[in-house]
Amino acid sequence: MKPGSDYNLKSIRKAFKTKGVFYTPPELAELVKSYIPFKPVKVYDPTCGDGGLLAVFDDDVLKFGQEINAPQLDVARERLVNFTGYCGDTLKDDGFADEKFDCIVANPPFSVKWEPDENDARFKDAPCVPGAAKADYAFLLHILYHLSDDGIAAVLGFPGILYRGNREGKIRQWLIDNNHISKVVAIPGKTFTDTAIATVLLVLDKSGKHESIEFTDKETGKSRVVSKAEIIQNDYTLSVNTYLPAEIIREEINPFELETELRERQLKNLKTGLEISRFCCQMEGLSLNPHLDTIIELVESFRQ
Repeated sequence: MKPGSDYNLKSIRKAFKTKGVFYTPPELAELVKSYIPFKPVKVYDPTCGDGGLLAVFDDDVLKFGQEINAPQLDVARERLVNFTGYCGDTLKDDGFADEKFDCIVANPPFSVKWEPDENDARFKDAPCVPGAAKADYAFLLHILYHLSDDGIAAVLGFPGILYRGNREGKIRQWLIDNNHISKVVAIPGKTFTDTAIATVLLVLDKSGKHESIEFTDKETGKSRVVSKAEIIQNDYTLSVNTYLPAEIIREEINPFELETELRERQLKNLKTGLEISRFCCQMEGLSLNPHLDTIIELVESFRQ
């Protein structure tokens, strides 16, 4: 990062946020980077914003980023070293069409509309082109296309990409069948600054060498490696809760304390009921004694 370039980022981000433009918190960027198991030569972010995800990589790493918002891209150019930026809509105008990268990191906008192109080379290997209503899988296929043969990508997304059906379900099945997903991480809401909603992180592997997928729940800290066969049995869902179900916490009950509390409630209810009955009897000029005798008989019947 260029010296002194971060001093006004908070005010810039605040201004962006009021206009509906968001950024990736530094802590979340570090988490994304932690899933890249090597130091890349070239790292690419297809929706780079102000360069937050790229900023966590060393200055000697070549950085490439595309961003539709020109002011944000200007911030990225100011703060990043060894950075090549391109302004434009990533899905409409691929600024790095001929490039391949050994590492890609991304936090694309969640479930935005887009304009599909059936003839786009980035989608030719997939079973179908993602629907126009949600671009999540269009970004995933774009990222996979730009990975080198042994490249790794860490991509943030909306949890719905793990289980939604139709075209997305077909593409997810294709990604799983071809071993292009190696890890799925559930990140609960409010884990980081400005991330109120839950997110997921997918690790994509272009090599296709992984026959299983590791699932991690950041809320519980639990992880589990799941075979492809089990995922197929679950209709190709990647929902973390399917493979790491929440534990049912059984509260220990003290029978003596429970019985004591129950007796206190019974006496309290009985007293309240008798007070109401006495008031009604006084209003109507009736005697409460027959009712009391009935209660006494009931109590006596329980004596040993």
